[in-house]
Amino acid sequence: MKNLLKVLLGVIAIILIVVNVRSIMSPIEFEAVRVHRDSAVIARLIDIKNAQVEYKGQYGRYTNSFDTLIGFLKNYKLPIVKKAYELNDMQLESVANIKRKRAKVKEDAEISLTVDEADKIILELIAKANENGDWKELNEISALNRQEGSIRENFHRDTMWVSLVDTLYHDPNYPVDSLRYIPFGNGEEFTLLADSIPTKSGGQQFLFEARADFDQYLKGINEQEYNNYILSIKKNVTQVRREPVLDEKGEPKYDENNEEVVTLIPCRRVGNVKEPNNNAGNWE
Repeated sequence: MKNLLKVLLGVIAIILIVVNVRSIMSPIEFEAVRVHRDSAVIARLIDIKNAQVEYKGQYGRYTNSFDTLIGFLKNYKLPIVKKAYELNDMQLESVANIKRKRAKVKEDAEISLTVDEADKIILELIAKANENGDWKELNEISALNRQEGSIRENFHRDTMWVSLVDTLYHDPNYPVDSLRYIPFGNGEEFTLLADSIPTKSGGQQFLFEARADFDQYLKGINEQEYNNYILSIKKNVTQVRREPVLDEKGEPKYDENNEEVVTLIPCRRVGNVKEPNNNAGNWE
C-alpha cells in the first residue's frame, strides 16, 4: 500500500511539474508565434502603403481596389535618368541667368532653379546649337567647369525605364498577386479603403487605409492566450477600430447617455480614411 501511495504521489508530482511548466511556457510560446505573424502582417501593410503612395503619385488619388493596385504594380514602369556630366555651382548660376532672361526679370533677382530644370535648359541649348552651329553660350558654360570638360562632348541624360516592383520591393520575383492576402490568414484579404475629406482651402485631401483584424491571423495559436492578449490590447485605443453596433433596422445603436454603441476590434492598420495620419501604421 505504501509503495502504491508513493507511486501515486510521484505521478501527481510529475503532473504538477508538467502543468507548471506549461503555464510558464504557454504565454512564451504564444508571444513568439504572435510576434512572428504580426511582423509578417506589418511588412505586408508597409508594402501596400508603398504601392498606394506610388499610385497616388501617378493618378492623384488612392485606390480601394486590390485588382487596380496589383495591375498598376505589374504594368507601371519608373523613369530612371542616367547622368553623365554634373553642373557645378558656377554653371548652375549661369543657367539661372538664362532662366532670368527667359522670365524677363532683373539679373540680380531671386529665382529658383532645380538641378532637373538646369539639365532641361542645357539639353535645349544643345539641341539648338546642333541646329544652328552656334556653341558660344555652351562653351562659356563649359569653361566654368574644366574638370568635367566640354558640355558638347560629355553632357548626356539617358532615361531608362525600370519595373515599379523592382524599385519598390527590390525583388523581381516579389509575389505581387499575394499583396491582397493576410499572412497566416487562411486566404482572407486585407480591407482596403480609399476616400477624401474637404480641406480648409476648399480642396480635397485623399486618404487610404489598409487593415487586418487580429482574429484573422492570430486565432488558432492558443485560444486562452489569444483571449488574454485581446483583453489587454483593447486598452490601447490606437490598436483597435470602432465598429458601430446596429439595431434591427440597420441603424447605429445608442446607449442611455446617447453615445454610440461600438465594438472594439483589435487590428493592424496603416493609414486612416477617417482622419489624416500621414499614412502611419498603428504599430508605430
